[in-house]
Amino acid sequence: MLSRRDFNSSLAAGLAAASLGATKPPGRSSLVGPMVGHVSDTEAVLWCRPSTPERVEVVVQAPDGTARRATAVATTQNDLCVTWRLDRLQPSTRYVYRVLGEQGAVLAEGDDLHFDTAPGDDGPNRATLAFGSCADTEPLVLWRQIDESGVDGLVLLGDTPYIDSTNLAVAREKHRAFLSVPELAALVRHTPTWGTWDDHDFGRNDSDGRLKGKENTRRAFVEYRALREHGHRDEGVYTSFRRGPVEVFLLDTRWFARTAPSPVAPDKPTLLGERQWDWLRSGLANSTAPFKIVACGMIWDDKQNTESDDWGTYAHEREALFDFVGERGVEGVVLVGGDIHCSRWLRYDTTRQVGYPVDQFIVSPIHDRTIPKLNVKHPDLVRGEAIPHVWLRVEVDATGETPTLHAEWRQMNGREMWDVRLTADELSREKRAQ
Repeated sequence: MLSRRDFNSSLAAGLAAASLGATKPPGRSSLVGPMVGHVSDTEAVLWCRPSTPERVEVVVQAPDGTARRATAVATTQNDLCVTWRLDRLQPSTRYVYRVLGEQGAVLAEGDDLHFDTAPGDDGPNRATLAFGSCADTEPLVLWRQIDESGVDGLVLLGDTPYIDSTNLAVAREKHRAFLSVPELAALVRHTPTWGTWDDHDFGRNDSDGRLKGKENTRRAFVEYRALREHGHRDEGVYTSFRRGPVEVFLLDTRWFARTAPSPVAPDKPTLLGERQWDWLRSGLANSTAPFKIVACGMIWDDKQNTESDDWGTYAHEREALFDFVGERGVEGVVLVGGDIHCSRWLRYDTTRQVGYPVDQFIVSPIHDRTIPKLNVKHPDLVRGEAIPHVWLRVEVDATGETPTLHAEWRQMNGREMWDVRLTADELSREKRAQ
């Protein structure tokens, strides 16, 4: 940790360097971000990265004109990343904000700097989320299309970005480049953004929890993702959030993989680890959301290739999850995965085990590199194709008599894909039995 003397020296040097040749306060080009991270009905997490060590302030204004201020300090220890956490906000409310540097210099302001808090957990409301995986740092109109579609949040499923290293400096550089993509940067200025990782942003292709140096990529992830929490203490990056009628559980299928025996099958390796497994079961059992999306970077079946980073390799934990959902009567569970550079829709025949069929939505890739051979045959496959530049739009609507979920695979250039509609009654053992 930097001493106060070291920080002051670093801060003074940074400000002095920034002042050389500067004739006006720094503008948007002097920082990465800002970004809206986790947002609930009463709290928000905001993020940015200025170009020099300094104190940075966010000013958040409510509709009635009252303003709140929060200050954070950018230091070299955290790669100049700053995060502000705000609480006691009002549900279903738009807040506008701006970012100020030293002596009130405006770092970011504008009509696009705002965020909307979620509605209360219960009641007639709706939410729309965008899911995507496997993205590079090239500019893409896809991010603008997500923005224009009116989503309430963005969920990054991993390989966002590609790092392929456990070197801390490399990981930080890749995250900066990713959040500097113009169209993505414009989107996250006002769109709540959550994420987990897959193998390429965890460290290396097909890597698991035995990877040396994983603490470095986790440190960079924590610095560059403004989540409510990142796993537990200093392990993992799993998190969850509620947006009206949907609760999303974002799993970490890398950090704990193969690091211990499975909590559900001691003779086999774990995928989630005991603590994450308990967290997921508790979250699902206590959720009152009509729909629960359990999402991760990897797919929930078998890639059927030489790699082992899929739920098919850890089928004992997937089956234990299905058993738990069925035994506890958890309704409305839907699975989301990424990774394989194909988009697929599977409907697992789990009626006897769970009480209803469980759907898996695979969405990949955001970039243009597809892998057609991974669009393999499967008895539960409904649709599948290797198509570039794809994202998933999920709208959950609880304003009618029966809550509904509408998932659409969308392609950047307008290529026709497919969609699926589900009702809460269809994902309920009790309602299906009536």
